[in-house]
Amino acid sequence: MTRNFFPKSMTAAGLAAVLAAGAFSATPAKADAVADFYTGRDVTFIVGFSVGGSYGAYARMLARHMAQYVPGKPNMITKHLQGGGGSRAANFLYNAAPKDGTVLGFLADSLAVGQLMFTKKAKYDASKMHYIGRLTPVNPVLMINKGHKVTTIQDAKMHEVIVSCSGRNNQSYMFPKATKELLGVKFKQVCGYAGSAPQTMAQERGDIDAQSSAWISWKIRKWDQIQRGDLIPLIQYGLEREKDLPNVPLPQDLTKDADNKKIFRFLFAGGAVGRTLISAPGVPMDRIKALRAAFDKTMKDPKFLADAKKANANIDPLDGESLDKITAEVLATEKRLVTQASNIMKGYAKNCKKDCVRKKKKKKKKSS
Repeated sequence: MTRNFFPKSMTAAGLAAVLAAGAFSATPAKADAVADFYTGRDVTFIVGFSVGGSYGAYARMLARHMAQYVPGKPNMITKHLQGGGGSRAANFLYNAAPKDGTVLGFLADSLAVGQLMFTKKAKYDASKMHYIGRLTPVNPVLMINKGHKVTTIQDAKMHEVIVSCSGRNNQSYMFPKATKELLGVKFKQVCGYAGSAPQTMAQERGDIDAQSSAWISWKIRKWDQIQRGDLIPLIQYGLEREKDLPNVPLPQDLTKDADNKKIFRFLFAGGAVGRTLISAPGVPMDRIKALRAAFDKTMKDPKFLADAKKANANIDPLDGESLDKITAEVLATEKRLVTQASNIMKGYAKNCKKDCVRKKKKKKKKSS
């Protein structure tokens, strides 16, 4: 079951109350404490992006199959809390969600990168959150509409390409912006869209020329158009090329500058994180271990794998402990490289016309 339900006006405390309703705080002391805790409960996956993207698709697929392997067999549901390129959900999970393992997150794969680069928006510490597991790594791919003058990334050095994006700490802004600044391509970014689905609609309308979205999401949503050649991949973002796209370049392949290569690799570290399930800080480790074991079993479940195949969804799992190590490595990046990357990202502006993130209404001043 999926709902896009959180009103913008609701406070963090109110959001926490909604999710914590009905929960009791006592911790059983018996050997089957985890089963006792989860029996009869709901476990909510908070998805940090809009309903139509790959985050939600993978969250719903996991929710349908994982509960049977969690001690106590809780009911698993997904709820969307989009905004700020994923930072709204991350901040909520870290600061306001229950710290008992009943609320987990499908957060931005750039969680650790965003913490270092966008300190004002990132009200969390990724090192204190534990990953449960990864379903698949992710390479975002910039797809351009058929019929444009640009058909290769080299063409984009001569002709302008209008590229969509959502929040400032989302890959749809960060990766094309870095490509523009470090490779000298003529990208004009139109930002402020409320997730990947509205960007896709804008591309279909012709409001924009190209969109950067996860390859796994493109395969799920637009495989027929890609095969027909209606959408053309210009460049992909990650540490390694997708097996499906061996001839589509990575930005670091197109520069000889050593620092530029390092900056690209820092920004793209989230590709190895991919679509993952993560816990809030402070969740008891016995529950973390139980959730990790349940996740690992789900990744081998025949019905789950059949469901993924039917949806054209890639499954390439990685355990939670390894993901925590990736986070630690990202957070240890040289400060000078983080500073350079942060400077590259300056200039973000919300300038889309349709399907944009709603602007906050200014409060009227009370007349004296």
